[in-house]
Amino acid sequence: MTAYFSDLKGFSDVNDTTLNSEIQAGLIEYFDWALLKKGNYYNVSLGETNWDDEDLSLMTLSASADQWTNGQVWNGTNKNWVWQSGIGYSPEPIVGSDHTNPGVSGVYVDSVFYPITTTGVYAHHINYLNGQVIFASPIATGSTVQVEHSYKRITVTYADNLPWYKKILTNEVDEGIIHPNDLLDLPAIALEVVPRRKFQGYQLGGGQWVWTDVIFHCLAEDKGTRDQLVDIVSLQNDKTIYLLDSNMINASGTFPMDYRGVPVSGALRYPDLVSTYNGGKLGLTQTNVQSMQSYNSSIYGGVVRITTEGIKLNI
Repeated sequence: MTAYFSDLKGFSDVNDTTLNSEIQAGLIEYFDWALLKKGNYYNVSLGETNWDDEDLSLMTLSASADQWTNGQVWNGTNKNWVWQSGIGYSPEPIVGSDHTNPGVSGVYVDSVFYPITTTGVYAHHINYLNGQVIFASPIATGSTVQVEHSYKRITVTYADNLPWYKKILTNEVDEGIIHPNDLLDLPAIALEVVPRRKFQGYQLGGGQWVWTDVIFHCLAEDKGTRDQLVDIVSLQNDKTIYLLDSNMINASGTFPMDYRGVPVSGALRYPDLVSTYNGGKLGLTQTNVQSMQSYNSSIYGGVVRITTEGIKLNI
């Protein structure tokens, strides 16, 4: 009997993560880890101050939100805290040695230390993405809350998750309306996959070479740092990295972080994930610095376009 139907190829289920997402996620995870290996963090000791004599370890009371009661949420000076250990750069980031509780070991409230395993009045968790301490129940709003921690100097993220950034790219941001720290700490590298793809047969019997373009938006509050970000990205031309197989990670449930932005017990870092859930190699080629500009007096941007090269065997 003649077959009049053949399956769509390249994916197994409409709920699967597909190639664009795999490339974008893999590049973000790779650059985030690789930058940490090069010292992309600042360590904040208890009571450490900056040039304005501000205590960088001091948390400030957050305005109450619908899901929180006043006194529960306390914000750090910076977001994007480090939870990964074993970086191999000296000095190491300030994280505990308890692999069942990755990240900082606890908080100080009115100079008394409460470990992350604390129960009762000062039970808490830390949202590493937002740089927040969240207590299980409200504490006195006049408390002094401090945390020894490390935060990432350069943020690596998705460009399409930043609504205000879209306005920057379309020149819709007026002077003074957006402060860089309102929604994203700068400097930052924001990635997006652009609509350009090319295919070529890989071997007899199936598989294809796939070329996909990715834009790296390099953002900083000064020209020198912007230039540094552009150099960091563009110098990776002709480098090969490994992607994660997000569908395998989804199926296994071994996400490094939970819905609260808290690393899970025994959280897997990029090298652990990629060795267990390997998504194949990805080459970075044809790097092109496309633009260098100032969006306003406080945000400098540079655009690096890279063509990624990989093999899909199931197409």
